[in-house]
Formats: sequence, C-alpha cells, structure tokens
Amino acid sequence: MSQTNPAPTLQDLVDRAVILSTEHQAHFAELGGESAWDADLQAGTLTFHSEIPLVCGAHFLGTAAPGTQSWLWGWHNVNNFPEGVVAAAEHVHQRGVSGGIFELSTAEILLTDAVPYRLALAAKAVTGHFTHFAAPTGGGTCAWFLLTHPRFELPPASVPRVLRVIPEGIGSTTVADHRRAVRAYAVLRGLDIRWLDEQTAVVGASDGEVTVAFDGHGRLTNLSATLTAPPAPEPALAPPPERPERRGWFGRKK
Repeated sequence: MSQTNPAPTLQDLVDRAVILSTEHQAHFAELGGESAWDADLQAGTLTFHSEIPLVCGAHFLGTAAPGTQSWLWGWHNVNNFPEGVVAAAEHVHQRGVSGGIFELSTAEILLTDAVPYRLALAAKAVTGHFTHFAAPTGGGTCAWFLLTHPRFELPPASVPRVLRVIPEGIGSTTVADHRRAVRAYAVLRGLDIRWLDEQTAVVGASDGEVTVAFDGHGRLTNLSATLTAPPAPEPALAPPPERPERRGWFGRKK
C-alpha cells in the first residue's frame, strides 16, 4: 500500500519559513525597510523612502485589530482591493482549505500577540515571498503585507549571517522542530547541509561552514563556525524611526 505524506500543519509551515524569513527581514532592514513609507494600493505598491527608494509590490495579507481582538484575512477583501493585491492571501486561503488548516481558511480568527507573525510565516512558506511589513493604520491596528522587489534577492550566505539568523529565527516564535527548521532553511537557501549524526548538522556558507548542534530532543544547543575566507562585516542596523500611521484604508465590516 502506498503512503502519502500528510498535509502540512500551520506549525509545519512556520518551522519551514522562520529562519529564511529572519534573513530576509534583516536584508530588508539594510535596504531601508524602516524608512518613511507610503502606499498606493490601487497600484499595488508600498514605497519606502530610503536613500535608494524601494517601490515594492504589495501583497495584502490581513489586518490585526486589537480593538476587536481579531485577525481578518485579506482574502475576505472587505475593502475591495484589486485582485493582484489580495492574490497572495487567496493562495494562502486555498492552501488552508485544501490542507484543512483552520487559521488559514477562516476569515476572522482570535488575535493574540503571536498570531500575525505566525500567519505571515505560513504565508511565506506557501507563496515563496519571504519579506513582510506590518503597517500601522490607526487605533493600534496593523495591516500586514508580503513585499516583492528585485533587490530582495539575498547575497551569498556568509558564516556571520548564518550564525545570526539561525538562533534569531528559532527564538522569534514557537518552533516545534529545530532540526526541521534548519534543514528547511538550508534547502530553501540552496546551501549544502550534511548530518554528522542525528544531533549535528554542518551547513555550508560562501566563506566557510557552520556546525549546528542539537540536544536529544532536537532543540538547538550550539553553533560554531569554520572560516575559509575573511568574513565580510555584518552591517549594523540603525534603530527604526517612528512609523506614521495611515488611516482610512482598511474597513472591518464583514
């Protein structure tokens, strides 16, 4: 009898995306992703006014509204945004329906602090777009977007960057299987990975290797590096400026 792999759960999608997402968010910040910004959702763009302006494709995921304690998915489209702006959210919806994932297939769900980020991670795993932005829209509400731009292509993975993003990603939310998360990162990033045993993986980088150690429960315990070339310095991240709120974009009617 043939066996089929079970459909991924929300947790599976989170584990798959969390480390690569962390690297993309660091890259986005270095490009000016914390700069002043504005949106033209009829054109499907978010523009960040960095030293070299970024005019990004905007893919609306949904809104997190503390006032109603709810997350409302963009695919419900109560704001009548253009089809292209909500297409990514609709793709996530279809995956949720076909895979029986409640959080992706239900228009409005209970909001907790962790929900928007975890849903964004799941959306990244589904769509392959790994950069997000949470835009304040007034009254504590944030609209979450996936963003696309040619400059979001990552540079070769360096040892310092891999050493940074693996623990940051795993520490950013609940990750059920640290080994699976590291394996997924290497595969999605196109990095060589080899397993010395069940508790030790070696991940290749452009300037060396990173050895990742896990305990008997599969939890990350240590990272070490072997360099084959002098590492490029990691850019220092400036503290983010205060973000202006954009009011009047997003209704919450059902």
